[in-house]
Amino acid sequence: MVPQRSSKRHSLRVDLGAAAVALVAAALLLGCSSKEEVVIPPASAEQVTLVDSAQGKALIDSPEKVVVIDVRPRGEYMSGHLVGAQSIDAADPADWEFRTVELDKDIPTVVYCSTAACSENAAAMLLRAGFTKVYDLGGIADWGSEDLSVEKPG
Repeated sequence: MVPQRSSKRHSLRVDLGAAAVALVAAALLLGCSSKEEVVIPPASAEQVTLVDSAQGKALIDSPEKVVVIDVRPRGEYMSGHLVGAQSIDAADPADWEFRTVELDKDIPTVVYCSTAACSENAAAMLLRAGFTKVYDLGGIADWGSEDLSVEKPG
């Protein structure tokens, strides 16, 4: 009878040990499965910094003040744009110059358009104008729907 008790104890110890290992493994898996923190690349006064939709969202949602510019024509802007984005048409040189000269050149500035072609050009124009932290978010068509959503006025 005594051997049976010790085997039950041994069996109980193994079961508790296995349970402890399972709990530790579960905790590690839960820790690993949480969303990774999105890293915003540092901006440089010498070049445009490309960001994807997750990085753009992190930048826009950061506590630091950020200027967001939708560089598409006004009609496209009105069809849907990021919350808080300014409409400054990069294809209208007079409006572009008038509206961007008023902006703080040292605040992170994010530009986007429909397909990334116009945003690339607009970002380069901002650098030439002396902006020091220019981010190109590319085109709405390239964004992850879980990252950035577009609001439609009215």
